[in-house]
Amino acid sequence: MSGDTKVFPADQLRRLGEELFTACGAPADEAAIVAGELVEASLMGLESHGVTRYIMYVEEVLAGRIKPGALVVPVRETPTLAVVDCGFNFGPVSATRMTDLVVAKARAAGIAFCVSRHSHHVGRLGGYVQRAAEQGVFCLAVANSSKHGHFVVPWGGREGRLATNPLAYGVPTGGRPVVLDMSTSMIAEGKIRVLMHAGQPVPPGRILDGQGQPTIDPKAFYGPPRGTILPLGGELGYKGFGLGLLVEILGSTMAGEAVTDEFRYMNGLGLIAIDPEPLCGLEGFRMLMDDLAAYVTSSPPAPGHGEVGMPGALDFRIREARLRDGIPLPEATCCQLVEVAAKVGVTARL
Repeated sequence: MSGDTKVFPADQLRRLGEELFTACGAPADEAAIVAGELVEASLMGLESHGVTRYIMYVEEVLAGRIKPGALVVPVRETPTLAVVDCGFNFGPVSATRMTDLVVAKARAAGIAFCVSRHSHHVGRLGGYVQRAAEQGVFCLAVANSSKHGHFVVPWGGREGRLATNPLAYGVPTGGRPVVLDMSTSMIAEGKIRVLMHAGQPVPPGRILDGQGQPTIDPKAFYGPPRGTILPLGGELGYKGFGLGLLVEILGSTMAGEAVTDEFRYMNGLGLIAIDPEPLCGLEGFRMLMDDLAAYVTSSPPAPGHGEVGMPGALDFRIREARLRDGIPLPEATCCQLVEVAAKVGVTARL
């Protein structure tokens, strides 16, 4: 353990999360969903969407922007489609409910699409597509954000017009699912925050300061004035911009939502699910995926690379190590967790 980092068992952090969110007014089962999703993100090394989000979620409840226990219900629905009003419940709760709904519809009809309204921050997209894949259903997920989260410049622009707009997919296999989870920008905003808390620079080519100049200082990004994030692709950033725009369309426009100025953290979540069973049979699909993975990973590694891995493989490996060794948290994050816990009457011993 380094001087500015502490390490905790996953179960300890999960219990803390459940206690925090229950104290915020969440039903016990929903508090468990939220804590479970955030701890899983930390276990997989995705700190930007992990336990550090306990701080933000509690603050959002106290500000009245998260409504613990709110109903998550379809407001428009067909056998294959649904617009789901999430009532500003915790995002992981609404996203989990939506995942189960889209999987059920896909199993009944072969393919389905669900999109949200009034959804708060859903956390790690990969968790939901993994949930679907573990039930034998392919799933693609996208999430946009309201205007105050528009950190990312469009190709050729200098002011933010999109959020980091992640997309993810999960694919059933004979073993662990294939899970890709990526932002369509050069870096996720949450990762910039993690680097700032850890006192580390942002890698070059990711962000601009408030004057539009390249920087590696995370504090220069947050300003004031606030900087921006570049779209994925570097000199080919028009590709990342195009993907980010697709996320905007599937995550918000399809729900009939306009770009909003509301100062509330919102994710427009879109989920597409496809059941392989009526196409080629689930077991046949799994075998073909295993064959495809074996073929792809049989490529000899390039210099500087130890192996070729499928999407998500490294995350699952990190998860195994952290289940064994614990989850590291910066000292600054621990202090903030203690402070925010006290605001809801919880003693956090970190």
